[in-house]
Amino acid sequence: DYPAMKLRIAITCLSACLLPAPALRAQDSPRVACYDLTVRIDVPERRVTVGGSFDVNFLGSDSIALVLWRHARIDTMRCDGHEAAYRFDTLAPAPTRFIPDGRALTLYRPAGSPDRCRIGTRYTLDMHEVQGPAKSFNDRWIEIGYYTGWYPVCNGTSADRSHLRIGITDGYTVSGSGIISRTDDGMWEMDQPWEGFDNVILASPVLKTRRMSDNGTTIEFIYTDFPDADAESALNCSYDDLKFFRRLYKIAGEENTYIKFSLSASGTSGGYSRKNFITLNSGSFNEYILRNTAHEISHFWWNKAPVESWHDWLNESFAEFSAIPAARPRRRGLRRARRNVPRKDAPHPSDLGDRPGRPRSAHRTLREGICPVGRPARPGGRGTLLRLPGGCDPGPHRRHPGFPRPRRNPIGPRKPQLDRTTIKTIKPGTDLEDTDP
Repeated sequence: DYPAMKLRIAITCLSACLLPAPALRAQDSPRVACYDLTVRIDVPERRVTVGGSFDVNFLGSDSIALVLWRHARIDTMRCDGHEAAYRFDTLAPAPTRFIPDGRALTLYRPAGSPDRCRIGTRYTLDMHEVQGPAKSFNDRWIEIGYYTGWYPVCNGTSADRSHLRIGITDGYTVSGSGIISRTDDGMWEMDQPWEGFDNVILASPVLKTRRMSDNGTTIEFIYTDFPDADAESALNCSYDDLKFFRRLYKIAGEENTYIKFSLSASGTSGGYSRKNFITLNSGSFNEYILRNTAHEISHFWWNKAPVESWHDWLNESFAEFSAIPAARPRRRGLRRARRNVPRKDAPHPSDLGDRPGRPRSAHRTLREGICPVGRPARPGGRGTLLRLPGGCDPGPHRRHPGFPRPRRNPIGPRKPQLDRTTIKTIKPGTDLEDTDP
């Protein structure tokens, strides 16, 4: 039939677009199979010392291309107990745009060694110049991972698993993209038994954690200076979005699911999604969190297109399209609050936010009955939460308290709408444009 034919044509066209795209993980390329590293973080000295091993599958190749932080001093690199030849080029530009401070590390396969080798290594990282999106290294917040290149990154491939032992300056709490536990000797362990390409380490002296468990789904929320009430709202928001997408894409809902949601305190913009892990950057629960939580969670399904080429539009556009229906119920609740709450109960914006004119908690605003629209207040006066661009003032809301004034007709005076009584008295054939109640 015709609808089935259209569906087959659409599938054929989409397949044709995907065929030229290289796979996210090239099966015939050398790759790192697993990481088993010990990381020691000295926060006052801005130094990270890494030791341990990682397994490399050369797959018949003579070398493997890796990426490492440019201020790295490599002490040793051994393959199955023998010295391994390598070349660390700190003068050439970054080999990938996603790790601008990374440099190419080429590791050569020793003669006569098998395809899969265990590489023992030890190196030291100077972290004084960590800056940019999705990374931070200061006294309040440490965030290092793929975008930093603190571990030997094999770009474009994924490792089967990762296991890290992490030691850090006293007074810091550690978390990250894997399952965290504390050992008897004071070390932290992070285990990622799933396939992934990133090893994100988070640490802060004021790190907090909240958990939600329901029907086999566990969501762990990580934050620092985020208000506790807003943390609860963000946790509920992520749970609702996950539940929505699992129902939308017909994913079985009974299997155990473990997800981490981190609100970064790095002060830089941007968010990203990994296997069972998402992170955003915000100091409060606001519209940014509402919109981007759904976008990042939807990347659990939309993540197979290669990100190094233009094919990344498949990941981003489908994730954004999927986030629209997830956010629709919250927008409906926002419109309902705007209709029913009088404007006179709204406080001044500076009473609610950490910055003037910005609400600290959108959910709290709705719960307390505050209408989040209106005109900005003058200094010392009262107003509502929305600041219009360019300092525009729509004027007093005489017609409908709690609403912006209706837009004026640019052609002429606005005619009153016909009410039911007027409509009943209109004679058949009357031109409604010439009818004035």
